[in-house]
Amino acid sequence: MIWNRTRASAPSSHRIVGVDLNSSRVSAATASNAQARTLALSDTHDLALQVNLETRGVGQAPVRRSPHLVCSNYLSQLGLPREWRGPRLTLTPEAALTLTFDALRHALRPIGTQFALTLPEYLSPTQVKSVCDLANKAKLTLTGSASAALAIAAHRADALLAPQSLSAEEKPEWVVPMTPPVAGPGIALIVDVDESALFATAVQVSSSESKVVQSQSWPRASLKLWKDRLLDALSDRCVRLCRRDPRDSADAEQGLYDYLDDALDRSRRGQNVTLAARADRWYQDLVVSPADLENFTASLTKLASESIREMLMALPLPPRAVWLSTRAAELPGLASALYEQSPEGCE
Repeated sequence: MIWNRTRASAPSSHRIVGVDLNSSRVSAATASNAQARTLALSDTHDLALQVNLETRGVGQAPVRRSPHLVCSNYLSQLGLPREWRGPRLTLTPEAALTLTFDALRHALRPIGTQFALTLPEYLSPTQVKSVCDLANKAKLTLTGSASAALAIAAHRADALLAPQSLSAEEKPEWVVPMTPPVAGPGIALIVDVDESALFATAVQVSSSESKVVQSQSWPRASLKLWKDRLLDALSDRCVRLCRRDPRDSADAEQGLYDYLDDALDRSRRGQNVTLAARADRWYQDLVVSPADLENFTASLTKLASESIREMLMALPLPPRAVWLSTRAAELPGLASALYEQSPEGCE
């Protein structure tokens, strides 16, 4: 797949909304007067790819309180004979994605009428066509679609082609002078994760185009499995502290699960996190450090880093940069593991 960096400008009378879709969530952004801004699609900003089988609502659903009433991770299963059955609703992956696009159209109706869509690289061409067909049926006027990794590489190409080095005035006195960053064409490795898989795409970036060199995904390191491992480890700690297991209470397990996103974000910033396990007749506060979270998920970190290292060794040239999405960077220990094994000179 190739993303040409020379693109025609859209007519000024129409605002194009950029929509990024993966198996966890859909997010949107638009630009006005050369300023980009993200758009809030729900109370949690992005729209979660979860459908409540009782209410038909799209967004955050009680995945731990009532897992049998939640349809999730359906983007990666397009074209497969899969069904989610509830008391009032039965959904296929295509039907669930249609509901998602309906909710997206409703949320973006005041913003714009034209949409550009980016999708994860692990989708097959048949699945990509299905996504675009379903979007058009939901009356989302698509101006184009592309791999999310290609869109990122095209947007951030200057960071590779013409990297900025600090001036003498900007460099602290304690910084040891180093060789200026290499400029020109090169490979960027883009790492992301969602409910379906951890995935990485190597993109060759030049002044005229961005081209996918290689792409791989690892379902055994999906975001769901990282959260499952964290929830189990936190529950085990709770048992040791108060002899109560949050997994025995649907409300306690759901409440602890709801804290995970904030905990991962704060942990990435080096902060200790307090998570609360609450049931009808008991409660327990759990204080965990970033090192604790890394220990909880050490086996997943090892699996992910070794898988990505094998991919790097198969590339024709070592990457000049490794870029992690916000969600991938929040996975405990992954960013530091990739830093340790990246080639010299890789940013």
